[in-house]
Amino acid sequence: MDQIKIVVSDLHLGAGYADEGNRLEDFDQDEAWAELLGRLSAESQRRRVPMELILAGDIFEFLQVPALPESETFDPERAYPSEVFSPSDSDASRRKMDLILRGHPLFFEALAAFTSLTPLRKVTIIKGNHDVNLHWESVQNAIRAALNAWGEREPCLEFVERYLSRDGIYVEHGNQYLEWINRWPDFEQPHDPRVPGELYMPAGSRFVYLLLNDIERHHSWVDGIKPITALIWYLFALDFGFAMRTLRTLLRLAPLLIIDSLPLAWALARLLEARQHVMARLDDREQVDTLNRDVEERAAFFNEVDAGIELYSVPREGQPLSQVRAHGHAVLPRGQEEQRAQRDLLARVAAQKQVQEGARVVVFGHVHDARETPLPNDAIYINPGTWTFCLDMAGADHATWQDLFRHPERYIHTRRLTYARIEYDGEQGPSGRLREFTPTSTEREPLWRRWWRRIRRRGRAS
Repeated sequence: MDQIKIVVSDLHLGAGYADEGNRLEDFDQDEAWAELLGRLSAESQRRRVPMELILAGDIFEFLQVPALPESETFDPERAYPSEVFSPSDSDASRRKMDLILRGHPLFFEALAAFTSLTPLRKVTIIKGNHDVNLHWESVQNAIRAALNAWGEREPCLEFVERYLSRDGIYVEHGNQYLEWINRWPDFEQPHDPRVPGELYMPAGSRFVYLLLNDIERHHSWVDGIKPITALIWYLFALDFGFAMRTLRTLLRLAPLLIIDSLPLAWALARLLEARQHVMARLDDREQVDTLNRDVEERAAFFNEVDAGIELYSVPREGQPLSQVRAHGHAVLPRGQEEQRAQRDLLARVAAQKQVQEGARVVVFGHVHDARETPLPNDAIYINPGTWTFCLDMAGADHATWQDLFRHPERYIHTRRLTYARIEYDGEQGPSGRLREFTPTSTEREPLWRRWWRRIRRRGRAS
């Protein structure tokens, strides 16, 4: 039977109001999103072909949305403390979801308009490491209400805990196969065994609301660099002093981040041993001054850093990554190696899933790296990338990175609106391709709509 599946990942919708001062909002493509879904709906209607929109994790950015009391109005310019972002119980997650719904009305209006019973157009949502809160029924019901997916329209919306494997395709977010700090012991039932009613939050999630949120308020581009270890090396190449301050904060948080995360006690002991050596240097003013002027000392320090943050890294097969050299731009290749290790490991997992699941199309998200890779037996692996800022800097030289660091406004509006399109043709089964959407209109949300949202928000506050 002819059908079409569209897979999108890593949109990271926050509380909205980026144009009013919310520096943690990464998604500003609501108009483009509405246009794409409008085109897809028109195609489905014209051809009378069923269509499924699969949202493959990290669609919502719960780690950067505060769990405010019902009586408090969200202030986009306020730097909320980390403890407001940490709650993950059902009620707090629903309040976060309410903020996301209010912050992106056009996004959800477009989703609701896309859904249909004849021909069937449905939305399937798979959770990722940044929106594990989708596990709660209260959050799902809030989305159902926004899409009017009740009663006879209930088939228009489906929630999937971890992966979708049917119709010759396999779709999963992908966090469970990469860095330990973004893995759950049980992603299907992600409850915290220590705190009844709360969700388990691995080290990577805690890193976001304990440290990254504050960094992103000052350097909006940092959230576009994956994984965390690559970000650390790039910072060392860009601003040694800033990198030292960030590393000091990260390592001070290390016991809190790693405790009860995977792997267990032996890994924590190993991390703390390496951390002790690095912290001794960071806390000694004379040693810091030496690092600033002595190339050989800095090279030794970088290799201590490598050991100190090893647990944060992507598991690697075969030869270890190269040792860190000297200083300045010489550490750029180390960050690039971390990014390649993450990308390549997920491609290897895709090849395994193709065999295990008998899939012709395998889709993972998570790494924000849009690409398609051929697999054996005419199968294909697709990563749909992200609609947030994610500039391909894999081959960038030191001068380009410095320009990004000093003049982010030249880069942060770069977007690739990529997605996977999977089509079925009779008995041939599914075939997939990576697509990139180019909006016909670059106009922002109408001014009257933005002013109306401000008036409504102030009215609720009074």
